[in-house]
Amino acid sequence: EQVAFVAPELDGTLLAGFASGLHRVALSADGTVRAERIDRVAAGDRFNDATRDTRGRLWACTLTTYYRYDERLVRHEIDRGYLVANGPALSPDERLVYTVETRGHSRRPRGIFVSRLTGHDELAGQQLLVEWAPRTSQPDGIVTDADGCLWVGEFEGNVVRRFSPEGEELAAWPLPAWNPTKPALGDGVVYVTSARYGVDDEQLARYPDTGGLIEISGIGSAS
Repeated sequence: EQVAFVAPELDGTLLAGFASGLHRVALSADGTVRAERIDRVAAGDRFNDATRDTRGRLWACTLTTYYRYDERLVRHEIDRGYLVANGPALSPDERLVYTVETRGHSRRPRGIFVSRLTGHDELAGQQLLVEWAPRTSQPDGIVTDADGCLWVGEFEGNVVRRFSPEGEELAAWPLPAWNPTKPALGDGVVYVTSARYGVDDEQLARYPDTGGLIEISGIGSAS
């Protein structure tokens, strides 16, 4: 079954977003895997991305809908109406939530959206922060750094981009991989996953690291 994300737990297990729903996964020393279902997504939908906040809560999206799982892993819907959703990401103070529409449709264009998080953990005042229409690629997975800047993978492209909290593009890094899907920030280094989905032999020859994990170093603060 397709795995969209994994998040480590303090007890050594993993929370994993399978295509069919949220699972708790235990990996044994003998190589066996035990998965216990926690929640199921709607038929025809699947998990796509997720992040965690400083309280350990899981914020996740399926292709169409965003959810917050509380400390007891009870699901709460926070946003819907996406064709292909990615993220979400939280600002460093966890007062803003960033969501991504990757494909775009008549009521929601491709781009990055920002919403305020209310005291009841609901989204309010959503705005289009980064319009993606000038680009032929699609915005994919998103994370924030300590400065509140946004790092975004570029599906159907080969670039990772960094935007200010106000939506201004600050930097772009071309990669030897097509379809960079999501960055992960370390201490002065950025790791980027990529996908071979839809890549032909000509593209693979031009971008030989497609489908692999890319490391970007020497780019200053990335945490």
